[in-house]
Amino acid sequence: MENKRVINLDNADNVRELGGYQTMDGHHIKWHKLLRSGSLGFINDREVQFLEDYGVRYDVDLRSAQEVKDVKDLVDGSKLHYIFDPVFNEDRTDNSQDPEEFHQLVEEHPEYGMQHMEEVYRQMITQAPCRKAFHELFMVLLENKIDGQSVLFHCTAGKDRTGMSAVFILAALGVDMETIRKDYILTNDVVKDVIGRKVQEVRTAGFSEHAANNLKTLYSVNMVFLDAALEEITKHYGNMQNFLHDGLDLTDEDIDKLKTYYLD
Repeated sequence: MENKRVINLDNADNVRELGGYQTMDGHHIKWHKLLRSGSLGFINDREVQFLEDYGVRYDVDLRSAQEVKDVKDLVDGSKLHYIFDPVFNEDRTDNSQDPEEFHQLVEEHPEYGMQHMEEVYRQMITQAPCRKAFHELFMVLLENKIDGQSVLFHCTAGKDRTGMSAVFILAALGVDMETIRKDYILTNDVVKDVIGRKVQEVRTAGFSEHAANNLKTLYSVNMVFLDAALEEITKHYGNMQNFLHDGLDLTDEDIDKLKTYYLD
């Protein structure tokens, strides 16, 4: 299969490869080893077959139990080994909610989107259950030793819980922060049409312009959100490498193995 950064599936959003990114010491992440995406709750049999053929063997679901109950990953009977690994015990990112439920909230609080998402990103660093979930994701990565065999990790929109997972993975593999930031913000380009459609729907439904923009903030990623998480890492751990060791409980041996399995 052709190596592409963005993988277009009709029934799953924001499906992307982490292969090909260069590390600071000149290595590259292997292709067909690491995929990030939004929900797999609407994929069809043809798309499941595509993921199998692509090499996906692990499906790490970072969503809450309620999100999974509402929209289950459609991978039963496939070669994908499903792993439930919730970052939060509820959808703190608000991406599985009906916009109507937020109508009054976003009308009355124009800064809700920004303030809420900054807090969510800080919690992903400061809350022990969140760190445990990211640790468990790394334990799955350490099981994925075969070239051409992929781990796919996802949440609902594939941007916040998934986005921070990608930040941690790329950092552990030695990718520079500028590249990590570019991968993080790429979400907005990849799902631009999806975001635009959702915002237009709420405008049509009678939301004010500031309320629609509030929801657009919730549907997007923003460097302000990422910086909030990085600020917490610096505050509590000093730097990213310390966070990987002391926050996510990864040993030097774990990181060496990851580089052996995932770098050329």
